[in-house]
Amino acid sequence: MAMRKFLKKPFRQMILIAGASLILGAFIQGILGRENFWSGLFASALLLFLVGAGLWFAWRRAGGGKALGWIMLTAFLLRLALGVFLSWGLPRFGYDEKPQQAGFVFDDAFRRDTSAWALAQSGEPLMQAFSNEYEADQYGGMLALSALVYRTLSPDSYRPWLMVILAAGALTFSLPFLICAVARRFSQRTALWAGWIFVVYPEGILLGASQMREPFYILFLTVLFWAAVQWVARRKIKRSIAAFILSAISFFLFSYRVALPILGVMFLWVWVEESRRIRQPWLRAVGWAAVGLGMAAILMVFWVWVDSVVNWDTLVTIRRSGMLQFQLEGIPESLHLPLVTLYGLFQPVLPAAIAAPAPWIWHSLGVFRALGWYAVMPLLTYVLIRMWKSSKHKKRELILMACVVCAWLLIASMRAGGDQWDNPRYRTIFLPWIALLSGWGIQFALETKDRWLSRIIVIEGIFLVFFTEWYVSRYWSDIPRLDLTVMVLLILILSLAVVVGGILWDRKHPNNALTAKGEKL
Repeated sequence: MAMRKFLKKPFRQMILIAGASLILGAFIQGILGRENFWSGLFASALLLFLVGAGLWFAWRRAGGGKALGWIMLTAFLLRLALGVFLSWGLPRFGYDEKPQQAGFVFDDAFRRDTSAWALAQSGEPLMQAFSNEYEADQYGGMLALSALVYRTLSPDSYRPWLMVILAAGALTFSLPFLICAVARRFSQRTALWAGWIFVVYPEGILLGASQMREPFYILFLTVLFWAAVQWVARRKIKRSIAAFILSAISFFLFSYRVALPILGVMFLWVWVEESRRIRQPWLRAVGWAAVGLGMAAILMVFWVWVDSVVNWDTLVTIRRSGMLQFQLEGIPESLHLPLVTLYGLFQPVLPAAIAAPAPWIWHSLGVFRALGWYAVMPLLTYVLIRMWKSSKHKKRELILMACVVCAWLLIASMRAGGDQWDNPRYRTIFLPWIALLSGWGIQFALETKDRWLSRIIVIEGIFLVFFTEWYVSRYWSDIPRLDLTVMVLLILILSLAVVVGGILWDRKHPNNALTAKGEKL
């Protein structure tokens, strides 16, 4: 009781954050520390305190609820724990490669972060990060931020885990914006589902535990979405405009190629909502024409970038995968891109992650990442089927979000081919909307007692059982292997049986809850 009273005062809460920062900083420095312990402790603890204070302020501004507090605390600690573990474990249990021996999962992060350390040590202005001198970051924003952290907090020694703290903080900082926005447009329960999916999605945990740009992309996207929701609701207009502008500028500094289409999507979402308030048909038509031209221009610019690299990515994917190369033999080259894109949608492939031999740390990471994506896929599939049952107002928003997410998934698969690392990383940029759609799907299924979500999961289970056996038989010759064509036919027949059986069952046992409530969700 006394502790509760103590923690109610903001100043005392800051004392608690400071104490926790010192303990965590000492723990991290003790595990990963190099050279001067006290200097490392100061850098880690100070950054932890700054991040913790920022998260506390965001939590307070969002209402300070217990549920949000636990979600944010879990998100930050999960990412920080994984980041520290990988920094410690990869040099011991990973491959004998420079990035892994330095504790990095991603090669891109290793090159950019070491360049940032070089810039921090050079004494040159940080604006050099935006020049052609440092090719590790073609945009410069992440390089400049990393160099700033190293120059101000850790000038005596290279401590890459400082950027892990910042990345974990950026992803966690997204949560109050996401939950507030979803609660306003949908419901509090949908917001909590979306928040927890956002927190535990494995690819999001991994990116938040790495020195990557994606956590900051996700933060900027979430703030833009929150600001757009506030604008449409006519709440806190000045604050939402300021947040939108600041986030947009920051986004362009980190990557204008990603920022441009996302800004276009946000303007489109706002226009879809605002157009309902316009009474004059001619003015609405002019508005739609302007939006159409603007979106076409953005898509053309974006497509030029995608098209310039997509064929090369496809070729690299085919060359790296002997199985894929074998399957594409005899198929017209014009079909290679669509098939590789389809293959990319299933990356990282869970059966392959289970069966493929690798050091235990990489094997565990591969299964962990794949489990997350294969848990989300049936939810997104279910949303595509059931979003038509929502109310007219929410249906419009769900359709727009679903179309954007599906388009982004295809672009990510095309841009990265069937790559099991770049493809999921690009895909996760839209994690806020993926979590929102998935959360809505779970809440809809629970409220309507809909049976089709479980049936979609069963169909995915059939796919996984057969393909896991198929992949395992590649590495264990004693296990009989099904012919691929026969296996695909069996999967299709069993899946069709689930669908037909479900339809027949529903005709005999109609779901009154879905009929009665479907139009209200």
